[in-house]
Amino acid sequence: MEALSITLRLDGKDKKFVTPDHITGLLFRKAAKIADDFESQDEERIFTDEQIEFVCNTFGQRFTADEFEEGIDARLAGRTIYAVANYVMGNITEAAALLHNGEIPTGDEPGE
Repeated sequence: MEALSITLRLDGKDKKFVTPDHITGLLFRKAAKIADDFESQDEERIFTDEQIEFVCNTFGQRFTADEFEEGIDARLAGRTIYAVANYVMGNITEAAALLHNGEIPTGDEPGE
């Protein structure tokens, strides 16, 4: 399966993180809930602590929740969480498009 990557700015330097070879099935249910949260466009259901932990878990805990929040460009935060959820659910092409092309399938980017 293709890997997904994100870049965080940590200690003033850009650091690229790539998903591990194996992502546990336990993350699938969380991914589906997160995708539903974002598609609802309910601001109270977007960019939650649970969603940030989900991203950290998906990337094998290679960075902390604080590092994610401090290192992600604010304009990409919501899109990144939504893309990671799509990736875990097997929507790899859509996830890559969200991160690399800025395309949002429903119109406006929720959470930004």
